[in-house]
Amino acid sequence: MKKLTWIFATLTLFVTLAVLRELPAEIPAHYSFNGEITRWGSKYELLILPLLLLAIAAFRTLLLRRLGKKAEQTLSDREKQAGAANAKVLGIVVCSQTVILSCVQGVLLYNTVLAVRGVDLFGTLVGDKLLPLLYGALLVVLGNIMPKCRRNALVGFRLPWTKYNDITWQKSNRFAGVMLVAAGILGIVSTAFSPKGYGMLLLAVYTMAAIVISIVRAWQVYRAEKARERDRG
Repeated sequence: MKKLTWIFATLTLFVTLAVLRELPAEIPAHYSFNGEITRWGSKYELLILPLLLLAIAAFRTLLLRRLGKKAEQTLSDREKQAGAANAKVLGIVVCSQTVILSCVQGVLLYNTVLAVRGVDLFGTLVGDKLLPLLYGALLVVLGNIMPKCRRNALVGFRLPWTKYNDITWQKSNRFAGVMLVAAGILGIVSTAFSPKGYGMLLLAVYTMAAIVISIVRAWQVYRAEKARERDRG
């Protein structure tokens, strides 16, 4: 996973640099829902995502080292197992994000080349549908991985009440994972049937709804757990 993450992040940067050589100084940087250009910007804005992917890969490497050292220093077998599980989950999450976001960068580059050549952005499958499909797939991946996290301060659906104990953590992360998967699937299906340019908007709405519902559910789980503890006491 570590090598794959670095390969995709580095390859994305090199491909972007190669495309930048062929682009004019200013490129379309933002579009309306009708596919009209609403802002022009520097072509070097296309470097933001590749550099971010490299930064994420570096951060992942440092974080995995920290988790490994922490697991070695602890005397509890349970904490060692939790640390190993979280390190594995983190590796899968970052690798899947890097792969999908590398594809997103490819779509952005392709769309930019089309726009520079005067091709209608929403007149192609890539311009209209592929980005929300990729982001929807990313939500599905993250939603499936989230329930596998053990309670920690770095990975997972982290709120003060989700980290209260193992029960609130497991229930909240499992529910949030289901919500993200649902948002991703809804986004993918909606993109296939929505009017041109509305796929990303609908996916954003589904994602926000999933987050809000997950927060509310996590609070309910926390309150229920506190009530059980009071009853036991």
